[in-house]
Amino acid sequence: MDPVTHTAVGLTIAQAGGKRLTENWAWVIVLAASAPDGDFFFARYGSLDILPWHRNFTHSLAFAPVLALAVVVFVRYVLRREVQLRGAFVLALLGVLSHDLLDFLTFRGTRLLMPFSDEVFALQIASYRDPGFYVLLALGFAVPMLSNLVNQEIGSKKSSGIVSAWVSICLCVTWFVGRFLFHEQAVAELNSRIYNGRSATRVEALATMNPFRFVGLVDSQDFQKILEVHLLEAFDPEDGQPLYRPVPSVEAGRALRIAGNTRSAQIFLAWSRWPRWQVIRMDGETRWVVSIEDIATEPDQKRPRVVIKLDENYAIQSEVYERVKGFLGL
Repeated sequence: MDPVTHTAVGLTIAQAGGKRLTENWAWVIVLAASAPDGDFFFARYGSLDILPWHRNFTHSLAFAPVLALAVVVFVRYVLRREVQLRGAFVLALLGVLSHDLLDFLTFRGTRLLMPFSDEVFALQIASYRDPGFYVLLALGFAVPMLSNLVNQEIGSKKSSGIVSAWVSICLCVTWFVGRFLFHEQAVAELNSRIYNGRSATRVEALATMNPFRFVGLVDSQDFQKILEVHLLEAFDPEDGQPLYRPVPSVEAGRALRIAGNTRSAQIFLAWSRWPRWQVIRMDGETRWVVSIEDIATEPDQKRPRVVIKLDENYAIQSEVYERVKGFLGL
């Protein structure tokens, strides 16, 4: 999920009682809730290497205590803020684990069991940004603030905000239980249909900001398809444009094979959930352009792709990783 959500969840944990664990709790929880994404600092921005590196061991359960300890050490000895070491460690650990859990809810998921397993775990029920989740988290802060304003006027005791924070947490859990049920319904809808006369060999439902709307991904023997699944509207399996797999000539097939063996293609294919291949024959110095893009992308996000150019002798001219605006099929 986005950094704002991670930070808000961390602050909600502190509001629910975590702030009692240590002085300078805000420094600890804010840094801990964002710490797993520190892997971005160890890869060049925009580089293809970020794909296998991000949400790797820094997002694993086994590495969570190490990150939590690093946050405490950073706050205490670098920022020179007084903390109770044991309480600060517990709070930091809760912050790191909250980050891992939120990323587990998304389509891309995370490698929770590294270094024991390289498997990606993804519940696929949450979008990158979730306005409904924002509102429920905001309630945990708004209610005690309003309550304290009223109490100040009448001279009553100031509210700690613990109860409202726990109510907010319970509402958030209920929200994602609903998201899970809606996602299961969308997947069942996709599995029950025939697409352009073909049955699906694989389907997935990509969550969006609207809990009732999903990006349906369908894989068939001859094509892939992207179409909208809206649980409150009739679903038409004939909607959307089929993305047919290329049936290349001998020459184009050779270009595809050589491009597919490049380092860029291998890294991208190991990461991509729904790769789509294209090959174009050109005139001039560049004879072949091979692109591999991941069609499993939310409508408001850029599509990642690798573009590989070859000359007439099938020598690699360039390998470019980029993210492109727009969205296929919707």
